[in-house]
Amino acid sequence: MAMNRFKVAKYASLEMNFAEYLATGNIVSQIPLGEEFTEDAPCENGMWVCANRAQKAIAAPAAVTDMIGIVYTAEKEYNPWEPGLKYFHKIAGDYPRVGILSKGDTFTSNCFQYDTTDFANEEAVIEALKKINETPLYLGVVAGSPVPQLMKTAPATGTYATVVKFYTVPNGEAGIKYNINRV
Repeated sequence: MAMNRFKVAKYASLEMNFAEYLATGNIVSQIPLGEEFTEDAPCENGMWVCANRAQKAIAAPAAVTDMIGIVYTAEKEYNPWEPGLKYFHKIAGDYPRVGILSKGDTFTSNCFQYDTTDFANEEAVIEALKKINETPLYLGVVAGSPVPQLMKTAPATGTYATVVKFYTVPNGEAGIKYNINRV
């Protein structure tokens, strides 16, 4: 069993198609990222994280049953000669904006990983995504990782989403549109 990230040009991006936390205000923005987020492993938009208010840190979920939020910090154009949403990330000590997920939230993102026991390689992932209307796929929480996992079966516990469509993210790269089924 090995986990591989879905290939992105630089960093993942996110489009919020429908997010209840925008209306309800169920947003965490005054807690910094934990030490696990470095320049080599930064926090990216679309990651599923936990806001640990007791330890005052945003971190990867410790368990699949943790309350999950999605990173949706507003992207900035850092370089006018390199436009696009793929250059945005945060590291330890930065303050991301995290929306607490609700059933029915819908997102488009390229922030996910896959297990090589389910999908041999990225080509197998893309082929499975192209057949999403025939065979459903899911995203689930991975304990210890802020990157949700693409799965062939819905997890029995914890937050999960159903993949709705193989799509493109706002910067034009390949991604998926998904709907949160359980929180």
